[in-house]
Amino acid sequence: MARAALPSLAVLVVAGIVQTGHANEQSLGEPATPSAPVASVPAAERDKAAFLFVKGTGILRLQGGGVSPVLSTRAAIRDLQLDSEGALWASLSEVGIVRRSGERTVNLSKESFARLAIRSPIDVWAINDSHGSVVHYDGKRWKTVRTRKSLAGHFDNNHLVDIARVGRSAWVASWNGLWRVTGMRWTPVEPPAGLASAPKEEGDDPEPPAYPLSLVASRRGLLACYMAGCFLRADAAWQSVSWPIGKARLLSAGGEGLAAGPSADGVAIVVAPLDGSGEAATSESLTTHGINDVAIDDSGRVWVAANDTLVVLDGSGRVIRRWPDGTLEGVKGEIQRIVVDGAGPNPLPASQASPVPRSGK
Repeated sequence: MARAALPSLAVLVVAGIVQTGHANEQSLGEPATPSAPVASVPAAERDKAAFLFVKGTGILRLQGGGVSPVLSTRAAIRDLQLDSEGALWASLSEVGIVRRSGERTVNLSKESFARLAIRSPIDVWAINDSHGSVVHYDGKRWKTVRTRKSLAGHFDNNHLVDIARVGRSAWVASWNGLWRVTGMRWTPVEPPAGLASAPKEEGDDPEPPAYPLSLVASRRGLLACYMAGCFLRADAAWQSVSWPIGKARLLSAGGEGLAAGPSADGVAIVVAPLDGSGEAATSESLTTHGINDVAIDDSGRVWVAANDTLVVLDGSGRVIRRWPDGTLEGVKGEIQRIVVDGAGPNPLPASQASPVPRSGK
Protein backbone atom coordinates (compact mmCIF):
# COMPACT_ATOMS: atom_id res chain seq x y z
CA MET A 1 0.00 0.00 0.00
CA ALA A 2 1.45 3.33 -1.02
CA ARG A 3 1.14 6.52 0.97
CA ALA A 4 1.24 10.05 -0.39
CA ALA A 5 4.52 11.87 0.11
CA LEU A 6 4.71 14.65 2.68
CA PRO A 7 4.94 18.24 1.39
CA SER A 8 8.46 19.59 1.14
CA LEU A 9 9.71 22.33 3.47
CA ALA A 10 10.28 25.84 2.16
CA VAL A 11 13.95 26.68 1.68
CA LEU A 12 15.24 30.14 2.52
CA VAL A 13 17.85 31.96 0.45
CA VAL A 14 21.17 31.86 2.30
CA ALA A 15 24.22 34.05 2.53
CA GLY A 16 27.75 33.02 3.43
CA ILE A 17 28.90 32.01 6.89
CA VAL A 18 31.28 34.28 8.75
CA GLN A 19 33.79 32.79 11.16
CA THR A 20 33.73 34.79 14.37
CA GLY A 21 37.19 35.98 15.28
CA HIS A 22 38.42 36.09 11.66
CA ALA A 23 38.41 39.08 9.36
CA ASN A 24 37.46 37.30 6.14
CA GLU A 25 34.14 35.80 5.21
CA GLN A 26 34.30 32.05 4.81
CA SER A 27 32.30 30.39 2.05
CA LEU A 28 31.38 26.90 3.18
CA GLY A 29 31.21 24.66 0.14
CA GLU A 30 33.34 21.55 -0.26
CA PRO A 31 33.56 19.52 2.96
CA ALA A 32 36.89 19.97 4.70
CA THR A 33 38.96 17.06 5.94
CA PRO A 34 39.13 17.42 9.72
CA SER A 35 42.57 17.56 11.26
CA ALA A 36 43.61 15.23 14.02
CA PRO A 37 41.22 15.68 16.97
CA VAL A 38 42.44 17.82 19.82
CA ALA A 39 42.08 16.75 23.41
CA SER A 40 38.54 17.46 24.53
CA VAL A 41 37.85 19.71 27.48
CA PRO A 42 36.12 17.82 30.33
CA ALA A 43 32.49 18.87 30.69
CA ALA A 44 33.04 19.94 34.30
CA GLU A 45 35.75 22.41 33.20
CA ARG A 46 33.89 24.03 30.30
CA ASP A 47 32.40 27.48 30.70
CA LYS A 48 28.75 26.46 30.38
CA ALA A 49 26.54 28.25 27.92
CA ALA A 50 23.25 28.15 26.09
CA PHE A 51 23.36 28.46 22.30
CA LEU A 52 20.59 30.17 20.35
CA PHE A 53 19.84 30.11 16.65
CA VAL A 54 18.20 33.41 15.69
CA LYS A 55 16.55 33.67 12.29
CA GLY A 56 18.53 35.95 9.97
CA THR A 57 21.39 36.28 12.48
CA GLY A 58 22.87 32.84 13.13
CA ILE A 59 24.16 31.17 16.29
CA LEU A 60 24.72 33.13 19.50
CA ARG A 61 26.31 32.08 22.80
CA LEU A 62 24.50 33.08 26.01
CA GLN A 63 26.54 33.11 29.22
CA GLY A 64 26.38 34.96 32.53
CA GLY A 65 28.21 37.92 31.04
CA GLY A 66 25.78 38.30 28.17
CA VAL A 67 25.48 37.24 24.55
CA SER A 68 28.26 36.89 21.94
CA PRO A 69 28.20 35.79 18.27
CA VAL A 70 29.35 32.27 17.35
CA LEU A 71 28.43 31.85 13.69
CA SER A 72 26.80 34.42 11.44
CA THR A 73 24.52 33.11 8.68
CA ARG A 74 21.21 33.79 6.97
CA ALA A 75 20.74 30.09 6.23
CA ALA A 76 17.67 28.27 7.54
CA ILE A 77 18.33 25.98 10.50
CA ARG A 78 17.30 22.33 10.32
CA ASP A 79 18.93 20.95 13.46
CA LEU A 80 21.28 22.19 16.19
CA GLN A 81 23.05 19.92 18.67
CA LEU A 82 26.10 19.62 20.94
CA ASP A 83 28.48 16.68 20.89
CA SER A 84 30.33 15.08 23.83
CA GLU A 85 33.20 17.60 23.48
CA GLY A 86 30.90 20.62 23.68
CA ALA A 87 31.21 21.40 19.96
CA LEU A 88 28.18 22.67 18.07
CA TRP A 89 26.76 20.83 15.07
CA ALA A 90 24.40 22.78 12.83
CA SER A 91 22.46 21.49 9.86
CA LEU A 92 21.85 24.47 7.58
CA SER A 93 19.83 24.50 4.37
CA GLU A 94 21.95 25.08 1.24
CA VAL A 95 25.11 25.12 3.38
CA GLY A 96 25.30 21.60 4.85
CA ILE A 97 26.58 20.23 8.15
CA VAL A 98 28.83 22.58 10.13
CA ARG A 99 30.82 21.74 13.28
CA ARG A 100 32.00 24.63 15.43
CA SER A 101 34.65 23.86 18.06
CA GLY A 102 36.24 26.82 19.84
CA GLU A 103 37.01 29.35 17.10
CA ARG A 104 37.26 26.74 14.34
CA THR A 105 34.45 26.02 11.90
CA VAL A 106 34.50 23.00 9.59
CA ASN A 107 31.94 22.13 6.92
CA LEU A 108 31.54 18.35 7.08
CA SER A 109 28.92 17.93 4.37
CA LYS A 110 27.52 19.93 1.46
CA GLU A 111 24.10 18.40 2.17
CA SER A 112 21.95 19.36 5.14
CA PHE A 113 20.08 16.65 7.03
CA ALA A 114 16.71 16.80 8.73
CA ARG A 115 17.75 15.25 12.03
CA LEU A 116 21.10 14.50 13.73
CA ALA A 117 21.79 11.88 16.42
CA ILE A 118 25.28 12.36 17.90
CA ARG A 119 27.18 10.05 20.21
CA SER A 120 30.63 11.51 19.55
CA PRO A 121 32.42 13.50 16.81
CA ILE A 122 33.21 10.19 15.07
CA ASP A 123 29.82 8.54 15.57
CA VAL A 124 27.01 10.63 14.10
CA TRP A 125 23.75 9.40 12.58
CA ALA A 126 21.33 11.46 10.52
CA ILE A 127 18.26 11.32 8.31
CA ASN A 128 19.00 12.41 4.75
CA ASP A 129 15.46 13.31 3.75
CA SER A 130 16.41 14.41 0.22
CA HIS A 131 17.46 10.83 -0.59
CA GLY A 132 15.21 9.00 1.89
CA SER A 133 18.11 7.37 3.70
CA VAL A 134 19.89 6.97 7.03
CA VAL A 135 23.53 8.08 6.94
CA HIS A 136 26.46 7.66 9.33
CA TYR A 137 29.57 9.79 9.86
CA ASP A 138 32.73 8.10 11.22
CA GLY A 139 34.88 11.23 11.50
CA LYS A 140 36.06 10.99 7.88
CA ARG A 141 33.05 10.65 5.61
CA TRP A 142 29.28 10.21 5.46
CA LYS A 143 28.01 6.83 4.33
CA THR A 144 24.49 5.72 3.47
CA VAL A 145 23.70 2.70 5.65
CA ARG A 146 19.98 2.19 4.92
CA THR A 147 17.37 3.54 2.54
CA ARG A 148 13.72 3.98 3.41
CA LYS A 149 12.78 1.21 0.94
CA SER A 150 15.10 -1.27 2.65
CA LEU A 151 13.09 -0.84 5.86
CA ALA A 152 10.28 -2.88 4.37
CA GLY A 153 6.81 -3.14 5.83
CA HIS A 154 3.21 -2.09 5.34
CA PHE A 155 3.94 1.05 3.30
CA ASP A 156 5.60 0.81 -0.10
CA ASN A 157 6.39 4.52 0.07
CA ASN A 158 8.04 4.34 3.48
CA HIS A 159 9.05 7.62 5.13
CA LEU A 160 11.78 8.22 7.72
CA VAL A 161 10.28 10.11 10.67
CA ASP A 162 12.93 10.61 13.37
CA ILE A 163 16.26 9.39 14.75
CA ALA A 164 17.81 9.36 18.23
CA ARG A 165 20.91 8.02 19.94
CA VAL A 166 20.71 6.31 23.36
CA GLY A 167 23.85 4.66 24.73
CA ARG A 168 25.44 2.49 22.06
CA SER A 169 22.32 2.23 19.92
CA ALA A 170 20.72 4.42 17.31
CA TRP A 171 16.93 4.35 16.98
CA VAL A 172 15.16 5.07 13.70
CA ALA A 173 11.43 5.72 13.38
CA SER A 174 9.68 5.23 10.05
CA TRP A 175 6.17 4.65 8.75
CA ASN A 176 7.09 0.96 8.78
CA GLY A 177 7.88 0.97 12.49
CA LEU A 178 10.78 1.48 14.90
CA TRP A 179 14.27 0.04 14.36
CA ARG A 180 17.20 -0.31 16.75
CA VAL A 181 20.74 -0.16 15.34
CA THR A 182 23.62 -1.53 17.41
CA GLY A 183 26.93 -1.53 15.57
CA MET A 184 25.53 -2.03 12.08
CA ARG A 185 22.91 -4.60 13.10
CA TRP A 186 19.34 -3.46 12.43
CA THR A 187 16.56 -4.98 14.55
CA PRO A 188 12.84 -4.14 14.24
CA VAL A 189 11.26 -3.23 17.58
CA GLU A 190 7.69 -4.21 18.34
CA PRO A 191 5.44 -1.30 19.37
CA PRO A 192 4.11 -1.15 22.94
CA ALA A 193 1.43 -3.68 23.82
CA GLY A 194 -1.97 -2.73 22.50
CA LEU A 195 -0.60 -0.63 19.64
CA ALA A 196 0.30 -3.45 17.26
CA SER A 197 -2.25 -3.99 14.50
CA ALA A 198 -3.91 -7.28 13.62
CA PRO A 199 -5.87 -8.48 10.56
CA LYS A 200 -9.58 -7.66 10.72
CA GLU A 201 -10.83 -10.86 9.13
CA GLU A 202 -9.32 -13.64 7.11
CA GLY A 203 -8.29 -12.33 3.71
CA ASP A 204 -8.33 -8.66 4.71
CA ASP A 205 -5.24 -6.49 4.73
CA PRO A 206 -3.93 -5.64 8.20
CA GLU A 207 -4.37 -2.17 9.57
CA PRO A 208 -1.32 0.12 9.21
CA PRO A 209 1.14 -0.57 12.05
CA ALA A 210 1.67 1.94 14.83
CA TYR A 211 4.85 3.97 14.44
CA PRO A 212 6.49 6.70 16.56
CA LEU A 213 5.79 10.30 15.63
CA SER A 214 8.91 11.44 17.50
CA LEU A 215 11.88 10.06 19.45
CA VAL A 216 13.54 11.71 22.45
CA ALA A 217 16.87 10.51 23.85
CA SER A 218 17.38 10.53 27.62
CA ARG A 219 19.77 8.99 30.13
CA ARG A 220 16.94 6.73 31.28
CA GLY A 221 16.16 5.32 27.86
CA LEU A 222 14.28 6.17 24.69
CA LEU A 223 11.05 8.15 24.85
CA ALA A 224 8.91 7.30 21.83
CA CYS A 225 5.68 9.19 21.24
CA TYR A 226 2.97 7.41 19.24
CA MET A 227 -0.45 8.70 18.26
CA ALA A 228 -1.85 6.90 21.31
CA GLY A 229 0.69 8.35 23.76
CA CYS A 230 4.32 8.33 24.87
CA PHE A 231 6.28 5.31 26.08
CA LEU A 232 9.70 4.91 27.71
CA ARG A 233 11.89 2.10 26.38
CA ALA A 234 14.34 0.86 29.02
CA ASP A 235 15.74 -2.60 29.77
CA ALA A 236 14.18 -3.95 26.54
CA ALA A 237 10.64 -3.19 27.76
CA TRP A 238 8.06 -0.45 27.20
CA GLN A 239 6.66 1.65 30.02
CA SER A 240 3.66 3.90 29.44
CA VAL A 241 3.99 7.50 30.59
CA SER A 242 1.10 9.93 30.90
CA TRP A 243 1.69 13.12 28.96
CA PRO A 244 -0.76 16.01 28.71
CA ILE A 245 1.48 17.48 26.00
CA GLY A 246 0.21 18.55 22.61
CA LYS A 247 3.36 18.73 20.45
CA ALA A 248 5.50 15.64 20.95
CA ARG A 249 8.05 16.79 18.37
CA LEU A 250 9.22 19.54 20.76
CA LEU A 251 9.41 17.27 23.81
CA SER A 252 12.74 17.47 25.67
CA ALA A 253 14.21 15.18 28.33
CA GLY A 254 16.81 16.19 30.90
CA GLY A 255 19.43 14.40 32.95
CA GLU A 256 17.50 15.03 36.17
CA GLY A 257 14.67 12.76 35.04
CA LEU A 258 12.47 15.61 33.86
CA ALA A 259 10.69 16.04 30.55
CA ALA A 260 9.05 19.17 29.20
CA GLY A 261 7.08 20.21 26.17
CA PRO A 262 4.41 22.61 24.93
CA SER A 263 0.89 22.43 26.31
CA ALA A 264 -1.92 21.40 23.99
CA ASP A 265 -2.71 25.05 23.17
CA GLY A 266 0.98 25.79 22.50
CA VAL A 267 1.32 28.79 24.81
CA ALA A 268 2.65 27.20 28.02
CA ILE A 269 5.08 24.46 29.05
CA VAL A 270 4.22 21.21 30.83
CA VAL A 271 6.97 19.79 33.08
CA ALA A 272 6.80 16.32 34.62
CA PRO A 273 8.98 13.37 35.70
CA LEU A 274 10.17 11.45 32.63
CA ASP A 275 8.77 8.14 33.88
CA GLY A 276 5.35 9.64 34.58
CA SER A 277 5.63 8.85 38.30
CA GLY A 278 4.60 12.31 39.52
CA GLU A 279 2.13 15.01 38.69
CA ALA A 280 2.72 17.34 35.76
CA ALA A 281 3.10 21.08 36.33
CA THR A 282 2.02 23.67 33.78
CA SER A 283 3.70 27.06 33.51
CA GLU A 284 1.89 30.33 33.09
CA SER A 285 1.19 31.46 29.54
CA LEU A 286 4.56 32.29 27.98
CA THR A 287 3.72 33.41 24.46
CA THR A 288 0.89 34.13 22.07
CA HIS A 289 2.89 33.30 18.95
CA GLY A 290 3.96 29.68 19.41
CA ILE A 291 6.88 27.75 20.93
CA ASN A 292 9.79 26.87 18.63
CA ASP A 293 12.08 24.77 20.83
CA VAL A 294 12.54 23.40 24.36
CA ALA A 295 15.72 22.28 26.16
CA ILE A 296 16.49 21.07 29.70
CA ASP A 297 19.90 21.68 31.27
CA ASP A 298 21.63 19.41 33.78
CA SER A 299 20.55 21.62 36.69
CA GLY A 300 16.91 20.89 35.86
CA ARG A 301 16.05 24.26 34.31
CA VAL A 302 13.78 24.36 31.26
CA TRP A 303 14.71 26.72 28.40
CA VAL A 304 11.92 27.82 26.08
CA ALA A 305 12.46 29.54 22.72
CA ALA A 306 9.32 31.18 21.34
CA ASN A 307 8.68 33.53 18.43
CA ASP A 308 8.58 36.55 20.72
CA THR A 309 10.41 35.59 23.92
CA LEU A 310 13.11 33.49 25.61
CA VAL A 311 12.17 32.02 28.99
CA VAL A 312 13.92 29.93 31.67
CA LEU A 313 11.76 27.87 34.06
CA ASP A 314 12.59 25.81 37.11
CA GLY A 315 11.58 22.15 37.43
CA SER A 316 8.17 23.11 38.78
CA GLY A 317 7.33 25.30 35.79
CA ARG A 318 7.93 28.60 37.59
CA VAL A 319 9.48 31.41 35.52
CA ILE A 320 13.06 32.21 36.63
CA ARG A 321 13.93 34.67 33.88
CA ARG A 322 12.06 36.02 30.88
CA TRP A 323 13.51 38.03 27.99
CA PRO A 324 10.75 39.40 25.74
CA ASP A 325 11.93 40.12 22.21
CA GLY A 326 14.46 42.98 22.23
CA THR A 327 15.22 42.90 25.98
CA LEU A 328 18.27 40.59 25.82
CA GLU A 329 21.21 42.65 24.59
CA GLY A 330 22.66 41.18 21.41
CA VAL A 331 19.51 39.24 20.47
CA LYS A 332 17.00 40.63 17.99
CA GLY A 333 14.56 38.43 16.14
CA GLU A 334 12.94 35.03 16.32
CA ILE A 335 14.82 32.35 18.31
CA GLN A 336 14.21 29.11 16.42
CA ARG A 337 16.52 26.64 18.20
CA ILE A 338 18.19 26.34 21.59
CA VAL A 339 20.70 23.86 23.08
CA VAL A 340 22.35 24.03 26.50
CA ASP A 341 25.78 22.73 27.51
CA GLY A 342 25.67 20.79 30.79
CA ALA A 343 24.18 22.78 33.67
CA GLY A 344 24.00 25.90 31.52
CA PRO A 345 25.04 29.47 32.33
CA ASN A 346 24.87 30.73 35.90
CA PRO A 347 24.16 33.51 36.66
CA LEU A 348 21.76 34.42 33.90
CA PRO A 349 22.14 37.72 32.00
CA ALA A 350 19.85 40.55 33.03
CA SER A 351 16.89 41.70 30.97
CA GLN A 352 16.90 45.24 29.58
CA ALA A 353 14.18 47.53 30.88
CA SER A 354 12.95 48.56 27.42
CA PRO A 355 12.73 46.31 24.36
CA VAL A 356 14.96 47.12 21.40
CA PRO A 357 12.76 47.03 18.27
CA ARG A 358 13.53 44.52 15.54
CA SER A 359 15.01 45.81 12.30
CA GLY A 360 12.35 47.27 10.06
CA LYS A 361 9.98 48.03 12.92
